[in-house]
Amino acid sequence: MSLRARLLAVLLLVTALGLVALAAITYAEQRSFLLQRVDDQARAIVPAVEHRFEPGRAFGPGPRGGPPPGARGPDRFDLASGVYGELRDADGAVVKKAFLLGFGQTAPAPPQLPSTIPIGEAVNVDSGGRHYRVRAFPIDDTGGTTVVAVPLGEVDRTLNRLLVVEGLVIAGVLLALALLAWWLVRLGLRPLDRMASTADAIAAGDLSRRVETADERTEVGRLGLALNAMLHQIERAFDERAASESRLRRFLADASHELRTPLASIRGYAELFRIGATREPGETEKAMTRIEDESARMGVLVEDMLTLARVDQLPEPARAPVNLGELANDAADDARAAAPDRTIEVHGGDVVVQADEAQIRQVIGNLVRNALVHTPDGTPVELRVGAEGDEALLEVRDHGPGLPTSDVNSLFERFWRADPGRGRGPAGAGLGLSIVAALAQAHGGSVTAANAPGGGAAFTVRLPK
Repeated sequence: MSLRARLLAVLLLVTALGLVALAAITYAEQRSFLLQRVDDQARAIVPAVEHRFEPGRAFGPGPRGGPPPGARGPDRFDLASGVYGELRDADGAVVKKAFLLGFGQTAPAPPQLPSTIPIGEAVNVDSGGRHYRVRAFPIDDTGGTTVVAVPLGEVDRTLNRLLVVEGLVIAGVLLALALLAWWLVRLGLRPLDRMASTADAIAAGDLSRRVETADERTEVGRLGLALNAMLHQIERAFDERAASESRLRRFLADASHELRTPLASIRGYAELFRIGATREPGETEKAMTRIEDESARMGVLVEDMLTLARVDQLPEPARAPVNLGELANDAADDARAAAPDRTIEVHGGDVVVQADEAQIRQVIGNLVRNALVHTPDGTPVELRVGAEGDEALLEVRDHGPGLPTSDVNSLFERFWRADPGRGRGPAGAGLGLSIVAALAQAHGGSVTAANAPGGGAAFTVRLPK
């Protein structure tokens, strides 16, 4: 059973129980009222019954209140048509019995009344398919009793009509309520139907579908908003996975391309040596040198890829106090040794951060090496260490031609190079800046690139202090 059907069934059941309870109370009250009227009628008709049995008797006031006002003997009998009476002696034996009938009425079979009827109590009797309300009243001077049995046909018909009316009212109310509830529930659950349609569309592959804007003041509306938030997260996760898979495929393709050339060179020189094409000592030395150079280049490439893999797997490096000023001075000394014709200056004082020293040395080294490789010989390089708010800043600036592209973010992509022909030359494999970005991000920082005022390129690393 659907939620809508269950809600409708519960609503109708509760309403039906309430209506039935109300009908039962109304029926009981109406029955009690009608029977009380019959009892009053029986008490009022006693003088007429006694007059029927003893026409010449004068009635005194007595406990039953005397005859009704204006009673004139037999003329009063028409007012109590169908009433049955018995006159019993002190021993309970029936002395006289008769019906009080209207004009032209035929007396039915006398009812079978109990032999003992308590004084002052009403007894319901079924006899011959007819119902009677029976009461016994004492006769003061004889010790006998007058028994009056008032037919309940009119009471039964009234109560039966009441039952029919109540049944029709209950059925009509339940039908109207069912239609109204069905419409209201259908209207209230319409957002759930839209959610189901949206879920079906998403299951079919349309991750951009969303639930229509709902009122956050309702439960269904809040459910729709939560579902939209969840769908947004799912779509973003799928997009990130697709982008990650695309980057992985591109990374593997670029890595294969980068490794193919040194491997081909190594195999070519090894093949020449095997077939004896390099018999001269100079040629053999040249072949071995080329094999060694390509092997070293391939080793650097593999080491860079392993570095990126380790950063991806271990986003939280070991932290310890690191002085960026000292690391910048060490990187400047290494650069002066590698390029004696360069002017390499370090500005700024000591700035301490919590970081992995080896990785920060690699960040600074890659940026300095990038400046040396991509600028003409003799171009000055500057390293600047400072702080800005809660961040430590490390800037490596050269005075060369500036950035090779206007798309700054592409500089930090893996295997990116400015030369479209993918020539390797001094540019290397294109992993240096991507390693810098990955290590900075692993430390909770960032790296940016920009053309410096007055010419040249500036790379700025920001790390939490």
